[in-house]
Amino acid sequence: MVISHSTIDIRQSTIFTLCTLLSLFSLFGCAGHAEVNIVPLGTKRIDTTAPLVVRVSPDECYFWVNEQEELCVAMRSRSPSIFGKRFEKEFLLSLVAKGLPAGSGREYRMDRRTARVTHDAGYGHTRSTSLSGILAVWDYRRNQLRGRFRFTAKEQSYSVLSGWSGNNAVLVVGEFTAVRNEAAGRELLKRTEEGSMLRPVQEPKQVTAPASVTDRDPK
Repeated sequence: MVISHSTIDIRQSTIFTLCTLLSLFSLFGCAGHAEVNIVPLGTKRIDTTAPLVVRVSPDECYFWVNEQEELCVAMRSRSPSIFGKRFEKEFLLSLVAKGLPAGSGREYRMDRRTARVTHDAGYGHTRSTSLSGILAVWDYRRNQLRGRFRFTAKEQSYSVLSGWSGNNAVLVVGEFTAVRNEAAGRELLKRTEEGSMLRPVQEPKQVTAPASVTDRDPK
């Protein structure tokens, strides 16, 4: 059986293509990914030009456990522009949930401290803090963490004349696959807390020792 050079070239090309695809898949998996949808909830007015739903697909998503034994997740989507940095788009979202899953998964009730969101799109800038909602995570014991969230948030927008203003209600819904990477995640989380977005520090619970005999009230 004689194998022509063209057949060998085709096989080599096919192997090279498969290896390239596997490498790209590996790189994508190493950074995690997510899908996020933001829906305005205001009923007083509606913008006829703005999208009804803002959809973002972060291609970085990391998780870790901080010193307070809180589960942290941070994600980012970034789109460079040929017109310069001023026209770049960047979306950042961070989640901090109190307590760790007892098993492979857990549901958390979200509050004003849980989520922070910033979205820069050219000259448009918005930021949001969660009000209430729910966060579910699973596959916690693996190097990848999967989860979904749904929460209402207070959104503000920025203008040169008035600075940050507004009190718009939005619904944020999404799902993610995060990889364990504390260093990269902390950098993203830090940026979501810039300005007045800083989360209040959770004070550790103080354990009160039982009173000694000499400290008890006299009978």
